[in-house]
Amino acid sequence: MDIHQSLSVIGLLVASAITPGPNNFIVMEAGARGGLPSAGRVTTGVLLGSLLLLACVLAGMDAALAHFAQLPFALAVLGGSYLAWLGTSMFLRAHRPVEQAGRASHLPSSVLGVAAFQIANPKAWLLVTTAAATVSTVSAALQLALFLVVVSAACLTVWGAAGAKASRWLAN
Repeated sequence: MDIHQSLSVIGLLVASAITPGPNNFIVMEAGARGGLPSAGRVTTGVLLGSLLLLACVLAGMDAALAHFAQLPFALAVLGGSYLAWLGTSMFLRAHRPVEQAGRASHLPSSVLGVAAFQIANPKAWLLVTTAAATVSTVSAALQLALFLVVVSAACLTVWGAAGAKASRWLAN
């Protein structure tokens, strides 16, 4: 990747990773529950899921999606349904008294659970397929993977710190 492509990809990654989305809320919630160490574990899951998505796209998954016209729609419906279920369950749980709602979260919190969640995240698919369009060599693919990890980790750390800070503020 030349410097102009690199800056464009980094800009895309920053804009996508810092704006609110499902991953940001999972990391923020983990930060509120267990501080930065908990947010770090969840961030690791997001990064692993992102790298898996990148590997799938670079291996030709995007060509399969383009070839089988119903596959993108099916994936969008499945991913959207899962995200809607999570959002609805969180909304319903938020309106119950604390004694009934408990501390259990419907959000994934393990590294593998969050990585799997990333596979169902439509925003992640859009980001990775867009960024992968700049890749034409193995070197560029490795560079993109590095950018993806560094930028996403930095942005998600901000969300995790916000969750940790919000938790202390709400406790007071």
